[in-house]
Amino acid sequence: MDLEWERENPRDNVIAGTVGAFLGSLIGVACIVILSKLGYVSAVSGLVMAVCAIKGYALLGGKLTKRGAVISGLFILVMTYVATKLCFALAVMEVATEEVSFFLIYQSIGLFLEDSELRRIFLGELALQYLFTLLGGVPTLLSGFRKPVQRPEHPAAAAGQEEEPPPIQGEFYALRKDWMRPLRLSVFVPLLVIMVMVVGGFIATAFIQETRLMGAVTLGGFCSGTLLLCMALPTLRLCNTFYILFVRAGGTLWRVDLQRFCGVQTWESLPSGRQAAIQRDVLCEISRRLDGGASGYIPGALTELKDLQVEKEDRWSWTCFYESEDGKRKTLRIGKGYPDFCPAFGLERPQGPVSARWTAPLFSVALAAAIIAGFWAVNLPITFGSSPNPSPTSDFAPEADTQPEVKSIPARVPEQITEYEMSEVWFRVDSGFKYSRRTFLDGDTGTLYRAYVQYGVEASDAWNTLSQHISEYRISPLYDRFDAVYLDQDPLTPLNETSRYNIVSVYLTDGQAFHTAAVLSDDGTLFTMEAEQNASDKSEDVLANLMFTLESVRFEGPVVTEENYQSQIHVSEVRDCTYMAAAYLKTDLFGHDAFVDVYVPYSDSPIYSAGGRAIRTEAHGLRVYATIVPGENAKAVVDARQQELAATGQVYEDGVDDEMYREDLDAACKLTVYEENGQKRQAVLYADSKWEGYYLLREITGLPELVDEEYPAALKELEGIIGLTMPVLEELGGS
Repeated sequence: MDLEWERENPRDNVIAGTVGAFLGSLIGVACIVILSKLGYVSAVSGLVMAVCAIKGYALLGGKLTKRGAVISGLFILVMTYVATKLCFALAVMEVATEEVSFFLIYQSIGLFLEDSELRRIFLGELALQYLFTLLGGVPTLLSGFRKPVQRPEHPAAAAGQEEEPPPIQGEFYALRKDWMRPLRLSVFVPLLVIMVMVVGGFIATAFIQETRLMGAVTLGGFCSGTLLLCMALPTLRLCNTFYILFVRAGGTLWRVDLQRFCGVQTWESLPSGRQAAIQRDVLCEISRRLDGGASGYIPGALTELKDLQVEKEDRWSWTCFYESEDGKRKTLRIGKGYPDFCPAFGLERPQGPVSARWTAPLFSVALAAAIIAGFWAVNLPITFGSSPNPSPTSDFAPEADTQPEVKSIPARVPEQITEYEMSEVWFRVDSGFKYSRRTFLDGDTGTLYRAYVQYGVEASDAWNTLSQHISEYRISPLYDRFDAVYLDQDPLTPLNETSRYNIVSVYLTDGQAFHTAAVLSDDGTLFTMEAEQNASDKSEDVLANLMFTLESVRFEGPVVTEENYQSQIHVSEVRDCTYMAAAYLKTDLFGHDAFVDVYVPYSDSPIYSAGGRAIRTEAHGLRVYATIVPGENAKAVVDARQQELAATGQVYEDGVDDEMYREDLDAACKLTVYEENGQKRQAVLYADSKWEGYYLLREITGLPELVDEEYPAALKELEGIIGLTMPVLEELGGS
């Protein structure tokens, strides 16, 4: 029994509380931005941010606990930083000499902060805002770390005497969580959806060109979420009154606030012995009050509901009026989550859980839809200016200095030509260029070329690839202009009967130039070659080289789509393979959905995971897992994979530390040995750079029990494709 009495208060709902903290912090962001527009950085905005985040967690999570205080504190810190960035972006937009998208300015704040004076201003405002926020939030946060004050259970129990029965009898009514769950979910689920909408819309603006739509989604979600939270506050209070008991004793109805009465948060989770002790104390206190004695508890712990009258009833609650001790009429709303209870005689008692209430969520969703549709339909300036990137839509118009005709760029035919194959796409390049892992260096012009291949690409995505350097440099102080071979409503012009192309160039005032050439097949395969040069006076030569390469492109890979990419694995005849097959992984590393190829042992039943972003195949005793991951360098990618494997609980042998990293190639490999289902496994982790900031990671494992006579040939073919010798796996084939 003693152990039951010492049980801690029930835990909070972390997921619901996190949503509440996020939505509350959005209100704080709005307050900071509005006051900043009025020219103030005040403690009021910091207080609003702190209180809204903390109270939001408490309302949706049930109560503010230590971890709730930590989560709320993290939201306060992060969202204060976001709000300060928003204020800074608005200030930059006000002084901008050209019309520039607000979201583009926000994404590029890092470039502005490279200026020492702007960085000093920003950091000063951020420090001041953090100071005010902490001053407003620390006292409230500390309340989450304080232990509730526990009152003695009963004077007789504290003195070790035998407990006496209560002087009067009464009926106790406690709120049941499951009876209020439908109503609580009808508020929580829409708030969660709106939170995802706001966060997703805000993040999406950093990766897509259509900031006007995403801006409307973010604004619509913010407004509807704030409205829904305000409308839902009374409902949330109604659903979270687990600390309120109603007692009918002495011919009247009493309201017990357990938090004030005995420091208890939730009645339903208490052990039966603890409940019985509290009931006895309540009845003793009621008896003392009826006898005219003074209350032994703080005000509000036990309230007599004199002359209680029900003024309004709906499916979820009763709205009542009662007379307080000082003779005033007060309002009390009681939820219908108390089994077998009704506040006044003659009313129907609730027979089961209350129903969900969708009026407020539907209204907020309608408001969000109206805001999104309104901004989109009437083309209001949600982006605070026009997008710097032309978009291939019907309302696109080229800039004044750009002609819609296709510019004539003669191809420069080199004296010696080398043909390369990349992802089953063939193309030709000057033999004088120095080749190394998807890059070509032209020593004459000092130009570095990079080649990429994507599958399953649409024309709009191709334009996003072509215009990426415009997005990157348009707001830079070094930006001069951009040009294109063809720029019209359809920004790709026919190259031959089966493909279309374009070349987009961005010029900087320091002489640098960036060219992006792309050719898109009718089947959706996109070949891209980027050229980065330090002296733009040789741009004609670079464009001529790009034009020659584009005209030589031949597509020999399959048609890859969302519907068929997992079934397109095939032994690559282009690379004259016998065992290795080209498979396709889904990726968004180019800023849009596309597919890239990866070579793995051929299998009739490849296993895809991570939403199609990873693949695993087995053949001839060789198992390969492959995926594309971002990373700082290849070594960091391999080490991260090693830690992931260790976290699965596999037992690794001590002393295995065979690791290699080639910084010049940005490639790394690592040997690991572990046990799997009682079998010893030797695996090689290998990562190499394929795209800027992205790496192809392979986990190559030997399976001794499945090794056959074709294992050595399969392993040798894999080694040749990835350019890596793996002696430990070769020994497995010779055993």
